[in-house]
Amino acid sequence: ELLRGSDRQCIELMRMSREVYVRLCMHFRHKLWLHDSRHVSVEEKMAMFLTIMGHNERYVVIKRMFQHSSQTIHKYFHEVLAAMMTFAREMIVPSTFNPNPDSPGAHKSLRRIFKGAVGALDGTLVHAIIPASQQTVYRGRGKGKCYQNVLGICDFNIIFAFVYAGCEGAAHDSSVLTEVMAEPSNNFPFPPPSKYYLYDAAYTNTRGFMGTYRNVRYWLGDFRRRRAMTKEEKFNHAHAKLENVIERAYGVLKARFPISYPFNVQRNVVIGCFAVNNFIRKEKINNELFVQYE
Repeated sequence: ELLRGSDRQCIELMRMSREVYVRLCMHFRHKLWLHDSRHVSVEEKMAMFLTIMGHNERYVVIKRMFQHSSQTIHKYFHEVLAAMMTFAREMIVPSTFNPNPDSPGAHKSLRRIFKGAVGALDGTLVHAIIPASQQTVYRGRGKGKCYQNVLGICDFNIIFAFVYAGCEGAAHDSSVLTEVMAEPSNNFPFPPPSKYYLYDAAYTNTRGFMGTYRNVRYWLGDFRRRRAMTKEEKFNHAHAKLENVIERAYGVLKARFPISYPFNVQRNVVIGCFAVNNFIRKEKINNELFVQYE
């Protein structure tokens, strides 16, 4: 029904157009990451997975929709999730560190000013389901609920170049970055000399990263009522407009996938969602969420 129905049906159910969905299934078939089983095709496995992710649905809802048992839904959800980890290694790759200011992406004039900028870095909180005994360190900054802290880097075309998920929600963004960079196995993509990532006032300036002037207006909302006056404010305003690309990238991701899953699975779920998001962007198919957040 999805393959023959309207494009809107695919978008509403799986948060992507039919063309993207078909290409995604073809990609997993071609790479031999997924295979048809006796009663369930690759397309159906992927549809079940994406429907769960796109609506945070329980297995009991999906089993009625697809007419399979909860055990079957569970089995193929985890089969697709495992394949997604391989897919993520292909989709989430470091920047070339040589961006062309005339390439697609917003704020081309600002990118000519920040010539060495190769992307933006920031953390975001993603809701997490944590056992009661471990909840204290995952409670996010006065919000009461539990979160995992996810560190991401994206280029100026809203494609993620690095993702690290699973840190405690109470951890400060700068501490997460320090911890991730210190562990060689994380393969953090340090920029080469003369290149740098933009990040906000939560971080300090250091080689390979450009922050902002401290104790000076920075957030875009701060400039809506009164324009930038001093050279420091003008710098911070320009920096914020360009660095905002990562906020828009996170906006697309969270609008597409309302991620909420037990924590032992959720880290992989988050990375899988980032990979699917990158696939849609890299395939250059018109997508209403990217249009909205651009």
